[in-house]
Amino acid sequence: MAQVLRRSSLDSLAAHTISSTWPSPKVGIVHLGLGNFHRAHEAVYTEQAVVEDGGDWGIIGVTLRGSTSKRDHLRDQGGLYTVVEKSKDGESLQIIRILQDVLALPHDIHQLLDILSRPEIKIVSLTVTEKGYCRNTRSGEVDLADAAIQHDLANPETPTTVPGILFVALKSRRVNPFTVLSCDNLSHNGAALRKVVVSYARQLDHEIANWISESVAFPSTMVDRIVPSTTEDDVHLVERISGYHDELPVPCEPFRQWVIEDNFPLGHPAWHKFGAQFVSDVTPFEIAKLRMLNGSHSALAYISLLSGFATIDQAIAHPPLRQFIYDMLTEEIIPTLQVPESSDLFKYRDDLLDRFANPALKHRTAQIAMDGSQKVPLRLLSTINESSQLHRPCPRLALSVAAWLTHFRGHSDDSVTYNIVDPMAETLTSVWTQSHGEVQDVWDALLGLDGIFSTDLLQQGYFAQALQDGLRILQDGTLRAIERYNQSKV
Repeated sequence: MAQVLRRSSLDSLAAHTISSTWPSPKVGIVHLGLGNFHRAHEAVYTEQAVVEDGGDWGIIGVTLRGSTSKRDHLRDQGGLYTVVEKSKDGESLQIIRILQDVLALPHDIHQLLDILSRPEIKIVSLTVTEKGYCRNTRSGEVDLADAAIQHDLANPETPTTVPGILFVALKSRRVNPFTVLSCDNLSHNGAALRKVVVSYARQLDHEIANWISESVAFPSTMVDRIVPSTTEDDVHLVERISGYHDELPVPCEPFRQWVIEDNFPLGHPAWHKFGAQFVSDVTPFEIAKLRMLNGSHSALAYISLLSGFATIDQAIAHPPLRQFIYDMLTEEIIPTLQVPESSDLFKYRDDLLDRFANPALKHRTAQIAMDGSQKVPLRLLSTINESSQLHRPCPRLALSVAAWLTHFRGHSDDSVTYNIVDPMAETLTSVWTQSHGEVQDVWDALLGLDGIFSTDLLQQGYFAQALQDGLRILQDGTLRAIERYNQSKV
């Protein structure tokens, strides 16, 4: 068996690092949500910045899902892991050294709170997905009905949620508080996180809540890189190319983008030297990315699940599906966007289609389809609402929402079953079960549910009709529906 990746063997693996020298930075960043995306995105930018420009910007990563497996594996490897960039031309490896330690919650909560209280921690960044914010999507404030939030409010010194952790940590940092940097796919993510944390704090201490609102920086960001889940094939690939064994490599595409609101009272790494853009307002960039990449990604995922495509590259290689996504981007999404003149949305569209077609990534449609009830309102419904205000039809977006709803029936058009991972899975699956697939019954049941569509959106007659039409047409076969929409050119 190949030797395990460890810091003691780095000298022999210098070909797979960006520099044979390493400044051994002290810790300056704590990252909550140590998933693949952070390890292929912010961590890589930070590694490059530290090698080029120095600074104590080492990262402590924190896993939030209860298991200690990732912590233990990464600690065994001295925090090292491999980023595997995959393109149609092959793979390249890069060993990342910026991770100084890993904590696992809830096991290490007291150690985490102690670290966050230290003045050398200048940034706390997050990739916890929309679900991790414990956010009431209607009010934007903390979801007081969430059982974990209720636990934290009753036991504030042993928090289990992001709002609870940030409240306790910031309370200990009244002098020179750290910057809270959201890197999630959430519109106005910094402002959204501030609102959640402040509303949580208000339940416990009005003074602290006001101080957080007025004195703590929550810059917004836009992040972009396609980062699939790690597979055994990735582990074997690293071992075959490099000769060492990495239990947790991270596959990703070569493309990456990071736009950051310039609001860092305690400073930041030299991310800008490696392509990160610091701007006064992230909003135009994040909306474009959320609607174009994330929106089309989600649309393609649900349509693909119903059609039987296992990966995004398989789906986009099907000409009618590529045409459908191209038309949706061109005719329904881009017209809703306003970006700086220097941004070419049509080039971004073409780049997206090429990125989706990358055969090396094998990005699973089932993975992208997870937690749709948290994502669809942001990725698809917001664009539909904007289109309605502009009096523009958006049949492909409506069909994509119909595909999301239809995927809760639990099987493809060929009756192949798949797992559904969604906070509303039980409710929406039962809609299909109890309706026996009768679209009118499904529609009537949906109208009786809270938290799916806003009243304003349903009162827009066009969307309600387009969604019902989509639900009906999909019952005759998803690919047949796609062909029909392509031919209609509506």
